[in-house]
Order: sequence, then C-alpha cells, then structure tokens
Amino acid sequence: MNTGIYFETAWYWLPLCLLLGAAYALLLYFKEKKIAAAAAKSKYFVYAMAAFRFLAVSIIAILLMSPFLKMRFTKTQKPVVVILNDNSESIKNSFGKQDSALLHQKLNSVKENLASKFDVVSYNFSDKISDAKDFAYNGKATNISGALNDINERFQNRNLGAVLLISDGIYNQGENPIYANQNFAANIFAVALGDTAIQRDLKFASVLHNKTANISEQIPLKIEIEASNLQGKVADLKVEEIQDSATSVLCYTKIVNIGSQQNFQKFDVMLPAAKAGVVHYRVSLSQLAGEVTYKNNVRDVFIEVLENKEQILIVFNSPHPDVAALKTAIETNNAFAVKTISIDDFNEPLNGFSLIIAHQLPSQKNKALNLFSKAKELHKPTLFVLGSQTDYAALKQWQRVVDVSPSSSMQNEVTAVFNPNFSLFTVSNSTIEAITKFPPLSVAFGNFKTEAGSSAFLLQRINSVKTDFPLIAFFEVGEDKQACILGEGIWRWRLYDFMQNKSQDATNEIITKTVQLLSAKTDKRPFRVALPKNIFNENEQVTFDAQLFNANYEAVNEPEVHMTIKSSDGTVFNFPFARTANGYNLNTGSLPVGNYSYTAKTNLGGKTLSATGKFSVSPLQLETTRTRADYELMLQLAAKHNGKTYALQNLEKSAEDILALDSLKPVIFDNYITENAINLKWIFALLIALFSLEWFARKYLGAY
Repeated sequence: MNTGIYFETAWYWLPLCLLLGAAYALLLYFKEKKIAAAAAKSKYFVYAMAAFRFLAVSIIAILLMSPFLKMRFTKTQKPVVVILNDNSESIKNSFGKQDSALLHQKLNSVKENLASKFDVVSYNFSDKISDAKDFAYNGKATNISGALNDINERFQNRNLGAVLLISDGIYNQGENPIYANQNFAANIFAVALGDTAIQRDLKFASVLHNKTANISEQIPLKIEIEASNLQGKVADLKVEEIQDSATSVLCYTKIVNIGSQQNFQKFDVMLPAAKAGVVHYRVSLSQLAGEVTYKNNVRDVFIEVLENKEQILIVFNSPHPDVAALKTAIETNNAFAVKTISIDDFNEPLNGFSLIIAHQLPSQKNKALNLFSKAKELHKPTLFVLGSQTDYAALKQWQRVVDVSPSSSMQNEVTAVFNPNFSLFTVSNSTIEAITKFPPLSVAFGNFKTEAGSSAFLLQRINSVKTDFPLIAFFEVGEDKQACILGEGIWRWRLYDFMQNKSQDATNEIITKTVQLLSAKTDKRPFRVALPKNIFNENEQVTFDAQLFNANYEAVNEPEVHMTIKSSDGTVFNFPFARTANGYNLNTGSLPVGNYSYTAKTNLGGKTLSATGKFSVSPLQLETTRTRADYELMLQLAAKHNGKTYALQNLEKSAEDILALDSLKPVIFDNYITENAINLKWIFALLIALFSLEWFARKYLGAY
C-alpha cells in the first residue's frame, strides 16, 4: 500500500502552520509568569508542555488547509479456471461405478494441480448450472450453450482464463454450442465421456402430440421408433391410458418388425378424447435382450382435454406487427383460439367470444361504435391496446381503466417497471427481471391516472424516472372487466425476449395471464385457488395463487391458508401459503411425475372455506433419446476456443496443458482510496491525547 498526502490549498501555507504552532507555544510558555515559576521546578516539563501545544496547534492549523490522504492498494487477481461437469442423466446411463470413481479421483488431482497457479471454481450443469456439491447425474436436460453463457456472464469482470468442460457432448436444450457463445473469450478444454459406438438399442426417437385437445375429437400421436443392431427382431408397440397407479386401459397395439441394422419407423395413432381433464397415456416398446438401456422404451404423455377452447377476437384499426405478436403469444396457450379482423370488415356477433381485443380503436378514421356498443351491451371483457392511431377523446366513452389526457400528438419512449403492489395474478421472477430490460413502448405524451377500481400491473419509466403512470392496467367492477395496454411495440418485446433468452416465455406469460384474467368467467366464490396451467414438466416449479374475500367482497389475507397435495399413489404433501399484497402465493418446487389432487383450506369469520382441483406432472424424457456420445462436437468446440480434447483416462493431461498456457497471467489492479484527513479518528484521538497530557502536566506544576 502506498499513501500520499495532498492539500486543497497551496503547499507553502504548511510552514506558516508550523510557525503559528511555535509562536503560540512560545508566547504561552515563555512569557506567562505562572509558567516561568513552574519552569524553576522542572524546565523539562515546560519543554514537553510547549511541544504538546506546538503539535496540537500546528495540527489544527494544517487541518484548516483541508489535507487528504490518497492510498493505493495493489491487488493481484489470479486467472480463474472453471470446471463444468455434466450432471445429466445421459452421463449416468453410460457410466459404470468404476468410471464415476475414476472421474472423481482424477478430477480431484486436476483441481489440486491447477490450484497452485489459478483460482479454481467448479460447477455442475444440466438444464442450468449449480454448485458442484455432488455428482448425482440426475439432470433431466442438457444445455451446454446455456451453461457456457452463464459462466461468461458470472465472470465477465473476472480474469476468466479457461473452462474445463466434462461432458458426453449430447445436448437437448439451447443452441448448438459450436455456433453459440460467439463472445466467449476463454479457452475451452473438453473431456469427452460416454461411448461413441453404435450400441444395441430400441427406443422412441420422438412422440409428437398436442398439449391440448377438444372433447369428442381425435387425439393424434406421431410416434417415431429407432432401432440399432437389432435386425431380425420383433417388438410390440403399445399405447395405454393410465387411469391410476394400478389401472390402465389398452388403446393401441402394433407389432414392429426390425428389418435392418439402423431401422427407423413411423406410426400415426389416433386416440379418442372422451372426457374432459388431463389424460395420461403411456407409449411403450417391449424390451429386447442386449439393449444398452430400457429407459428409452417408455414415453409418458399428458394431454389436457378441454370442453371447448376460449374464443378471442382481435379487431384492429390497421395492420400492425403488434397484432401478430398478440395473436402468437395468446395461442401459445392451447386453451385459446384467436381470430383477427379489420374494423372495416367487422360484422361479427360477439356472443361466442370470451374477450375482445381492440387494437388502436377507436381511431380517427373509425370510431368502432358498432363494436363497442355490442361489447358493452353483452358485458364482454375488453382489452384496449392504445397507440398513435387511437382517438383518445372517443376512447373515454368506452373504457374505464385509465384517464388518459394527451398534451400533444407526440409519443414518449417508455420502459416498463413491475408494480410490486399488483395482486390480481403473479408472474415468475425471471419475467419480472426480463420486464426491466425490455425495449421501450411508444406511449402518448401526457398525463395518466388509474380510475377507481383499477389496478396497474406495469408502470411507466420515462427516461430514467419511475412514475406512477400505468403502462398495463386492469379494471373490474360488477360484470365489467377491462384492461389497457397504453403503448405500441409489444412485437419488440418478443424479439428482444428471444434474442436474450432464446425463448419468448416472459412476453408470453405477460400476455397469456392478461388474457386469462380477462376471459375468466366472473367468480363470486369467497375463496379461490388458481394454477398457471394444469400440466407441469418434472423440472418445473408448481405454483398456486389464492384470493380470499370478506362479506363486503374486499380482498383480505389475514387468515392463514394451508394446502394439501395428494399424488395418485397416496403420497401427501402439506404446504402453507405465503401472503402477497392482497392475496396468497405458494411455490411447491418441483414434484415427482404423476397425477395430483389438491385441497386448500382457510378460515374466515368462523367459517371454513376450501378450494379443490387437479394437476399433473409430466416426465421430461430428453436424456434417454440419444445414447451415443458426440465426441465430434467436443472436438470442434475445444478447437474453436483454442483448447484441446481428452479422454477420461488422460484427464490429468488437461491440467498440464492449462498450466502451460502463456496467455493465462495474473491481472494486477490498483485501487485508490481518498480520505479527508479531518475524518480520520486517530487524528482526533491524537489531539485529545496532546491536550490531555498538557493539562495533566500543567496541573502537576500548579500552572492553573
């Protein structure tokens, strides 16, 4: 650490400060009679007292010059080497106990060697990365590009030198890692696991199906079977409906003749949708002797059979990319069917629609009187999407969500801010985080105020200032439900969402939950529980929202709410709900595969209230689809990022090669800290000590 002293005033005042201290001490101790008398007893005491006063006065005078200390701290940061270990099921399927023990032994040796020169950090990964606490090899999916991107973000301000990637090269989520991660600057050294030989195996290459079906329709299954090194063998293909843990009904059977070494066959199966609810089908192939694994001989399929799809009508003033963005987002939920129509062609009866979306209507060219008068007469929920074509004067006649007072025809570029007090529905934390990064919407320049009975989901941030102006808001009084999206440019959100997250889940969640809330039939029950969907993947978290209303139909959340979840095999899970602003929320985490029923209970005013329902957890069977390791991908990935590839037996060689890299050097940082001297406590203590010593000496000599 190096320290320098600097002054805000000119340095030549420093001798004057010392001269002032000396003059003060001389005048006090060599001109005063009491001091002269005391000097006769002990002149050394007088010299000491004069020195104390000289130092104290000089220090005070110097502090008036506003001195400050500038300290430099030098920090050396070692290069970081990250070890990324594939913790997915495909590794377990190809690993024996000896291979696993050998990997752990060699990996510990590599860590010890690298730690002599580098900071070594270890992570596991499958569909996402986690701390390397253990090696369970139970990940349900593999996303290599996502793991590398996560490492790049976590260490963007660190001296990341190299990544040791240990995997079989089989990925089933995310992008091809060879073409992704273009900004990844660190070297990648790959350790290739698994077996590249074509092994004897009969498996489902894919089972394609819709997530939902309408009652009384046929449910199509497209089944693709792949067989390796089983020529001449015969297998049975079966499709069964699983009714409970002990009962199943055979729906389809077929004999499969395997005629070649690499054999692919396709089957189209049609199943009846006889009743509403979640239907569980099991598609299976008989087990043949010598297969590398039997896990990929079975696929479980969960399909939600609906009474009828909710019909959504989008009426637009003129073609706009937001219309297509809204339609696509809504239709990601198979419970909805969307029809789009221009207001110029509108002549539709609205009885069959659950929700009307009016895009930039009413407008200057078309007041849409026919549309809005019909919607008002039938009490149809309406979502208004506002923009540069909206006639705001005419709008006031039809919508009661927000009072909009444009002050000019200009548009503001406005970004979204989540309103933590919003309680009509919840969105995931990842969506809340994504919202803050979305590109701006174009919103009318003016003042906005939510009307009585309205609730804002998103607020406007104008430039860097967070406002109370709503961006998306909802209104519900009696039979009337409305909402407003006060800007145009939703299509940019979807593009940005995909660019950043390789999916449009955040945008889809915002739009579909908006539509679900508006299209839901008015529910007057005092206690309600809702799920975002009825079928979850086994690696997803199951979440519930609950609302409780008192006799005046006011939302309350003082009473406790408890949830009991029961699986089809009789296992019971108990959870308490957490309170939100005006409701309740429960996140159970991920649950085992199966069908579940739930009962939520609470007590209000001495009366027990309950809500019941069902949901299912579907298996994620990606890891058994491919059993042959992809060494070629590992070789190309390492070569692209200036690394090398190793077999498990040569894992120690990776440490030698990483240690030999000349490009991995420590980074030296200089950190400067500036501190005003008057804030240093030790100087204050020194002044007290000097004046105290002087006082005791004068007291001792009787100079007071």
